[in-house]
Amino acid sequence: MAKICCKCKNQSVRKINYMLSFPGLMKNHKKNRKKDQVDEPADTFEFSPQDIILKDDAYHGSQGLQFTEWWYFDAALNDEYSIQFSARILSGLNLSFLFVRFDIYKEGHLVVHKRKMHLLKDVEISKEKPFIKTAERTIMKGYIDEKTGNLIYDISFQIDDVAAELQFIGTTKGWKGKHEAEDWWVVTLPRALVSGTITLAAQTITVQGSGYHDHNWNVKIFALRNIGWYWGKIYSDRTAITWANIIRTTVKVQPLLVMNTIHNSYINVSPKNLHFTATEISEENGKMIPHVFSLDAQTDTIALQVTMKTVDIHHVKIFPLMDYWRYHVKCTGSVRINSETESIDNLFIAEFLKFR
Repeated sequence: MAKICCKCKNQSVRKINYMLSFPGLMKNHKKNRKKDQVDEPADTFEFSPQDIILKDDAYHGSQGLQFTEWWYFDAALNDEYSIQFSARILSGLNLSFLFVRFDIYKEGHLVVHKRKMHLLKDVEISKEKPFIKTAERTIMKGYIDEKTGNLIYDISFQIDDVAAELQFIGTTKGWKGKHEAEDWWVVTLPRALVSGTITLAAQTITVQGSGYHDHNWNVKIFALRNIGWYWGKIYSDRTAITWANIIRTTVKVQPLLVMNTIHNSYINVSPKNLHFTATEISEENGKMIPHVFSLDAQTDTIALQVTMKTVDIHHVKIFPLMDYWRYHVKCTGSVRINSETESIDNLFIAEFLKFR
């Protein structure tokens, strides 16, 4: 890989900061916006998941001049460890980068954070299957096991003395859907079995647990019409519940919830049957954010009541005006499908992304 001089690198960083800052993106958005364009109210749109194929989780790119696309993995592991791994592409102003990031948590508290930037032209990335290879290693490879039919992902990461070799084996059916801003969200692994090793401080730890993987593509400036979103997932013995609450304005939101059952299909819950609240608001990193959430879903066949209380928060500043908070939340409650009820009592990862 060719080395980048300090001056060029600093110029590149300044370009990235501007092209993905809210003022920079909205300036371009307003310039290209049609005079007669009208934003539709939030309640006219309903998320509609559909089945996926392996190619859906490959690299898509975008026709937009500025876009981002990312693959996200997290896992709750033994000995109260949890991890997050992501590969994010940022593209604009004739520059494209891949950012690889890995975080390790213990009892919900951040232990180590590592990330590395690559020029996208130096990365081997497939538009036919989930596959990303840097100069050092294949960091992500997704494939279908010919014997079992299971969807499997191998994740490999190393920066300095921090490393991970993890395998995610899907136990639930993946799905995808398009948001109102025309960006796609594919939840490839609503729930997976995870095994492998993590290495930190010269100690290699064998781990196993449960994990999650999703992928967003064609995310362009139109997403910034929203204030932000909440996202999370919750597991019971035989379910995987993926939820989000997109904050359109200070008075309009778009809640969504998809419930998977192990080795079975998924159910989409209409927003009219969802109730999401965020309370106990106090200051974190100079911003007022909630620390307790409640989620309620009621249909003819399912009933869900969950309270999520913050254990710890990891804050990340994303360019000038965007803030990201990764929560570890203790989730308690119950879920009923038809006549069978299961309890929920565990620690899960959730997030709050605020554009402005």
